[in-house]
Amino acid sequence: MAGESIATIFNALSQTMDEDLTRQWNRTTFLLKWIAEAGNIKPGHGKNAAFDVEFTNATGGTVAEGSDVQASEYNSDINEPAVFSWATYRTSFQISEQEIDAARGSIGTPEKLRDLFGSRVVSANSILAKAVEQDLLTGTGVDSNGNPTLIGIFGGALSASGVYGGLNPATYSEWASTLLANGGVLRSLTPNLMNQADNAIFIAASLPWNMILTSAGVAAKYEQFFTAGTGNAGNFPLVRINDRNEYGLGVAMDAIGQMDNLQWKGKRVQRNPLAPTGKMAFLNTEFIKLQYLPHMPTRNEIEFFESLGLTGSSGDEPATRMTVPLPVRFVEIAKTGDSHKISARLTVASAIVRRNAMAVIQDISES
Repeated sequence: MAGESIATIFNALSQTMDEDLTRQWNRTTFLLKWIAEAGNIKPGHGKNAAFDVEFTNATGGTVAEGSDVQASEYNSDINEPAVFSWATYRTSFQISEQEIDAARGSIGTPEKLRDLFGSRVVSANSILAKAVEQDLLTGTGVDSNGNPTLIGIFGGALSASGVYGGLNPATYSEWASTLLANGGVLRSLTPNLMNQADNAIFIAASLPWNMILTSAGVAAKYEQFFTAGTGNAGNFPLVRINDRNEYGLGVAMDAIGQMDNLQWKGKRVQRNPLAPTGKMAFLNTEFIKLQYLPHMPTRNEIEFFESLGLTGSSGDEPATRMTVPLPVRFVEIAKTGDSHKISARLTVASAIVRRNAMAVIQDISES
């Protein structure tokens, strides 16, 4: 008689999982985190989000000694409201009471999955975070069903023309951003092209941008500035690690000496997994505003559970998690049968209130 092996009793043995639940999704929210760090996520009020902006109208000049002030000299700068609509983001889930009970009593199941309800809340939270992050980058103001969305950095918030917030750059030239396009024809990213964006911001606003946001492919092309060529004989300025451990102009060190974090003129060049290909934005997060519409919970909602802050995550717990102060409203919909029906909702509006302090380069080749 042959001896036994584990295969003999394999199907009779219980399946015991590791204690961790390893989520595979990526809903990390880099831009939301940067806006939060700038202190620009705040509660809003009323039927929309509105900001006062001021444009040049006042003038001054030389006059004759002792002359009276003429009527034409009385003038002042123009104040106008920039108005942005609320956009509502929602995700919902349904779980049965039997499903909850079975998961809770399942020995050997990951603890996070045994708390099935809590796990679904975490997922719903991150789904909303990713949806908001996506539209902050590429939203056009309306979705395919005609519902309001945020207007994203690459979706029209930073453009040289077109109405934004109810104001037209054709009327107020200072309301225009810098857009360096190439008619849809892809071209290489070069230091000169980036300097054009930098100089345009300086001339229009004389305010420092504080970060560059781009796709992973464009970030890789930017990194090649510092690894291609042979010093002064190459086409790109190469770099060395300076005293502050940042990229600086000079002769490149070997591959081991290169930094993982990219910078341009001492400021971060950050790739974003949701950014569109072939584009790069020079941003000043001090002028990117995000407001949320506060919700006054009912007694039943308070008893159901407290509101949670919006959380973006790469999925796995030890990996990047980014929590921002955007409260999500979780509501249990009228219960029918033995299932819990949960809706998570967030109402927000975004605005770039100083467009001429930012710029976009597009039509960049990633190949």
